Amino acid sequence: MRLKIFAGRKALPDPPPPPPEPSPLDVFVKPDSLAINKARQDHLATLGLDLSNKTVLEVGAGIGLHTQFFIDGGCAVTITDGDPANVAAIRKRYPDHDVRSLDLDLALDAESLGRFDIVYCYGTLYHLQHPDAALSRMASVCSGQILLETIVAPGAHAELHLVTEPPTSDQAVGGVGCRPTRLWVLEALRRHFGHAYATLTQPDHPDFETDWTLTKSFGNMRAVFVGSRAPLHLPALTEELPVRHCAAPQPSPTSTR
Repeated sequence: MRLKIFAGRKALPDPPPPPPEPSPLDVFVKPDSLAINKARQDHLATLGLDLSNKTVLEVGAGIGLHTQFFIDGGCAVTITDGDPANVAAIRKRYPDHDVRSLDLDLALDAESLGRFDIVYCYGTLYHLQHPDAALSRMASVCSGQILLETIVAPGAHAELHLVTEPPTSDQAVGGVGCRPTRLWVLEALRRHFGHAYATLTQPDHPDFETDWTLTKSFGNMRAVFVGSRAPLHLPALTEELPVRHCAAPQPSPTSTR
């Protein structure tokens, strides 16, 4: 610490530098955001899916905090988001990877993206105004599975509700998102991919409902789904919508990714 000397006496030390200006991207690294990310990926590692050495299209990646899960599994990941600031942050985080701008609410040239074994769509569908068209676009470039986690609306019918969202970096790019019911998601995945599954367990986080007979009247309710080109025979998946979920097992260090 540098001190100034005047007339033989010590002056007060220089004031500390001002704190950095808050960034709109800080929302991605809040404790709550990091906690739900960990719960999501711990849960994904328990489903028994073959996620090693795959080609992966990650959509709605935010600033890329989920990406390392697939890189650690030897996957080649194309990382995308619809917000230019998020895309710039991803490129800074992963300068040697394929990073692209992709707004799923807009028509896209599927051929320019390539073909992928896996589409990773966690925390993205509910930020879209046209989710069915987006699922169709994702299906057109996917030869394997789509891994999908989304906020859902309560209800026993296949319904889709549009909502407005604030213009922040972790919300809908166009300001309009959606809240589908679980049945809507399951039927849409089956229509676009051929086979659709819900998970028998849920991530260990309060947003993930475990008893759908006692749904909350406030806050988010989330669920996890898998769409697949080929049938999957895994004990963690069901073609029906669970009324209650089993407790999620703890992920093993040797879980398949």
